[in-house]
Amino acid sequence: MKITLLLLIASWAALQASASSAIIINLAAQQLYLYQDSKVVFVAKLSTGRKHLPTPRGHYQITQKEVHHSSSIYHVSMPYFMRLDEEAFGIHYGYNPGYPASHGCIRVGSMPDAKMLFRMTPSGTSVIID
Repeated sequence: MKITLLLLIASWAALQASASSAIIINLAAQQLYLYQDSKVVFVAKLSTGRKHLPTPRGHYQITQKEVHHSSSIYHVSMPYFMRLDEEAFGIHYGYNPGYPASHGCIRVGSMPDAKMLFRMTPSGTSVIID
């Protein structure tokens, strides 16, 4: 746990050198933190990927934003969708039962929170998932 925290802090410091906005997703806590100018400006509760379809850990960038997105895989609405590195997953509004339950996406369980996060987060924002 301490090594993971140190790696997260080192990654965060590296991102701050090149960006004024960043998102940190803490899988264990099921929380999202939006930083702007090194300050937490937004926090949201999440539901990430379940055990057999986990949300991939790593460093990403928001490469696409779409208010009214629909999944081409699962054929469901994913409002306020923000794609990560052109991958098949992203951050969006969705049901949050309070534990990891998605197919790998990062669900923000409140529509107002998803809308606010979408508006506050520019394309190109760095995202760290750990």
